Amino acid sequence: MTLYFNLRASDGSLHSPCVCCAELEIQLEVLNSFVALGNVLVAAYLIDDEGIRIDLPVGAFDGLPIVNCLRNLTKEYQQLLGICHGAK
Repeated sequence: MTLYFNLRASDGSLHSPCVCCAELEIQLEVLNSFVALGNVLVAAYLIDDEGIRIDLPVGAFDGLPIVNCLRNLTKEYQQLLGICHGAK
């Protein structure tokens, strides 16, 4: 999966980097890292392995770390699936 994004730096210049990484959490963390440094995220989207574009909501990236929150959410989800599966 490849992350493409446009950001405006504090000097007003526009940059359009991309990041290729298999882990979505890392890509989201990259966006938050750029925002934390004072850049303004203008647009962001992912292109998956099948070539499908997934637009990301730029307002969701506030510069705060997200990886630990996503990992905790994943653990809770897996625990719930285990509980539901075990109840059958």
